[in-house]
Amino acid sequence: MLGLLFLLLPVAMAYGWFMGRNSVKQNTHSAKQDLSIKYSTGLNYLLSNQQDKAIEYLIDAFQVEDDTVEAHFAMANLFRKRGELDRALKIHEHLVRQKHLPNKAKQQAAYELGKDFLSAGLFDRAEAMFQKLLKSKIYSIKSITSLMKIYQSTKDWKQGILLSKAIVKSKDKNLLNSLANFYCELATTALNEDKFIEVIELLENALKYDPDSCRANWLLAKVYENHKQYNEACLSYQAIYLQDSEFFPDVIDNMERCYQQIDAIDEFQKFIKKVYSETGSSSALIKNVGYIEQKQGAVKALEFTLTALRRRPTIRGFNHFIKMQMATDSSQTNLTNLDMINELISTYLSVKHRYNCRNCGFNSSTHYWSCPSCHDWEQMKPIRGLEGE
Repeated sequence: MLGLLFLLLPVAMAYGWFMGRNSVKQNTHSAKQDLSIKYSTGLNYLLSNQQDKAIEYLIDAFQVEDDTVEAHFAMANLFRKRGELDRALKIHEHLVRQKHLPNKAKQQAAYELGKDFLSAGLFDRAEAMFQKLLKSKIYSIKSITSLMKIYQSTKDWKQGILLSKAIVKSKDKNLLNSLANFYCELATTALNEDKFIEVIELLENALKYDPDSCRANWLLAKVYENHKQYNEACLSYQAIYLQDSEFFPDVIDNMERCYQQIDAIDEFQKFIKKVYSETGSSSALIKNVGYIEQKQGAVKALEFTLTALRRRPTIRGFNHFIKMQMATDSSQTNLTNLDMINELISTYLSVKHRYNCRNCGFNSSTHYWSCPSCHDWEQMKPIRGLEGE
């Protein structure tokens, strides 16, 4: 009996192993079959335009594992591109809830969810997601950028300034420029309230974070001019030219007025001559021609203008040339013709856009420090070329 038991024991073990293996196979087959059913059901819902049910089935079919995370992100991004934010949100929220995911995937899910909230205009929820990622090596700069966009949209300048340490650490030029403009926004409010000391402090901070901020020097010049500190105003206007000469045409008249106040118009003439030789802008040409006319007479001024326009033709320059011609021509017939030409050109210039965003190409007759289209700071500049400077 004992011998029979020893004979049957290996048979029992083999049978147990076989049945166990068969059971695993059966469970795997069952799981695959279940997955296939869910996947097929999801696709059927998708094809029959029942997309909400389709998403639920497909999310359930693709159980969130390390090798299926990208499929979830791809599906969500597809919905976002189609403008179906509610569906993208559903998938990203599902991913955020998965506690077993690696840290990188968790951060990606949080960032993508923040982008969904931002696109949907849910700023408070987007802000909460991006705040969680401020210490992330991968998503820190992206999250700060998104937070600054939120604070720019809500005009919460002080909240944006609280990110100054993180922005300085990032060394990102665009973020530093945005931070400088947040200080400029606060300075503009203080300027309207005539808080001289506060304005100066805010603008000094703006230039500390972005020494190339033309807006900060433009506001400084305005403050100094309002308080009759004309020497300081002239220095600020010069700084604008050194920072970005494309902004300079908008401050030429103000700068000239300040030099007149300190009785240094000859110094201004030298500066404008330098500006024209370096940039060839219409505004600098017109100023320069005015001083040539004062010193050397109308004929020399006309000759200089004509030579300049042949070298670099602009409609504004030609319009000024017509006005000069009218002032020197005594023939009634010529005056009538010139006056008609002048009126036509002036009307044409009045309907043309004066500013252009260097980032997105948006055109405007009015200057904005933040482009109404792409919202970039300090990119709206006078148009150059035949119809501009």
